[in-house]
Amino acid sequence: MGALAGTITMTCYYVQGEIPKDFKTSYLDALRKNAFTEIDLELEHDESMGWVTIHDPFNVDFELNDVLWGSYLMVALRHDTIRLPAAAVKLHVRKAVADATKKSGKEKLSKSEVEEIKDRLEKQLKKKALPNIKTFDMVWNMERGVVWLWSTNKKVNEQFIDFFQETFGLVPSEKNPYAQMEQLGFTEELLEKVLDLEPAAMSAPPGESRRRRRSA
Repeated sequence: MGALAGTITMTCYYVQGEIPKDFKTSYLDALRKNAFTEIDLELEHDESMGWVTIHDPFNVDFELNDVLWGSYLMVALRHDTIRLPAAAVKLHVRKAVADATKKSGKEKLSKSEVEEIKDRLEKQLKKKALPNIKTFDMVWNMERGVVWLWSTNKKVNEQFIDFFQETFGLVPSEKNPYAQMEQLGFTEELLEKVLDLEPAAMSAPPGESRRRRRSA
């Protein structure tokens, strides 16, 4: 969250490339194609990520008025995860192993039998667990070629870049001094010269100005 309410912590990107003339149709289709879907436990997944509308994390029925405000395209990236508490799982497994050992009449179960019990138990517990839901707002000014993602988490941003590229066919590059110079139209030769510059102190080291005043 963040674009409509809450924190203003974000990561800024530049996006270069041509916006298709039919973007109102093609981008809606692309969002629907990459929309969020529930975690598929049958495939043994424990997380899922995809686009949702910015005002409702449960809405994936994208309509033009939901995502487009003038030159701004606004959606959210939803990320669901199921994480079982390790300590609780350990206790459940211990009890299940003890019950299975008693029922089998064995003194001790084999490693593979214990792993099978653990695997079966985790699948059962995941079906009962509610996923942790997180959403990360995205605002794209298509006129300026600037995108804001309301997250500074490294993994989330890496996943966002992949999702953005897959959805819109354009690659966002994180805003930094080098990217800004590219945006300003610096030539390759000039950019190389800038990279070769030696770092310079923009202020005197602590105590240096005091020593200078004394010497004066």
